[in-house]
Amino acid sequence: LIIALTILALLGYMTLLAYTGVERGLISKEGDSTVVGIVFVFQWLSMILPLVMITKLKGKLDKKSFGIKKVKTWEIIKQIFQAYLLYILISFLVGSLIVYYGIEIPGYQMQESILPLFGTGTLDIIIAAVTVIIIAPIVEEVIFRGFLLRSFSNHFGVIFGSILSALIFASLHLPWQSFIPIFILGLIINGMVIRTKSIIPAIFFHVLNNGIAFTLQLLLSLEYIKIENLV
Repeated sequence: LIIALTILALLGYMTLLAYTGVERGLISKEGDSTVVGIVFVFQWLSMILPLVMITKLKGKLDKKSFGIKKVKTWEIIKQIFQAYLLYILISFLVGSLIVYYGIEIPGYQMQESILPLFGTGTLDIIIAAVTVIIIAPIVEEVIFRGFLLRSFSNHFGVIFGSILSALIFASLHLPWQSFIPIFILGLIINGMVIRTKSIIPAIFFHVLNNGIAFTLQLLLSLEYIKIENLV
C-alpha cells in the first residue's frame, strides 16, 4: 500500500507540474518565492502525508517509525567522511571521462542554481539557506530513508529497495539535468542508513552536502569565484 501510494503521489506531483507549468517556471522565473514554495510544499506533503497515515494505521507512530535511532558522534563523523569520499571519487572519475574523452552523459550536468528562484535580497538568501540546508535534508531523509527505503527493502530486498528509493529521490529533484549524480548520491546515503540503521548520519551528511552546494552557488552569484575556475 505504501508503495502504491508513493507511486501515485509521484505521478500526481509530476502531472501537476506539467499541467500548471510550474516546472517551466522553475527554470525561467527569477525571484518568485510563491512558485518555489508551492513546489516544495506540495512535493513534501504529497510524499509524507500518505506515509504518515499508513504508518499510524499499522501501529504506533514514534521515532522508530521515522528511522530515528541514536548513533555515536564518532560513527556519524566516520560515515559522513566515507560517504563524501566515495561521492567525490565517483564524481572525479565520471568528470574525467567527460572532460578528457568528450563523452556527453545526459542527466549528468551541473545542477541549476536555486538562488535566483528565491530572490537576491538578504532575507531571500536567508530563507533559501534555511530551506535548502536545514528543512529539505530533514524532510527528505524522513521520507526517502526513514519511510521508503525501509519499506522497499522489506518488500524487494535491500539492493532493489535502495535503487528504487534512490530513483524516486532523484526524480523529484527538478530539473532532471542532474538526475544521475543525485541518483548516485541517493544510493550512497542509502548505504549509510543501511549500515547504521538510522537516518541521523544521513541527515548530517545531507545538510553538509547541501550547505557546500549552496555556499558555492552563493559565491558564484556574488562573483566571488568564477565558473571557469571550477572547470
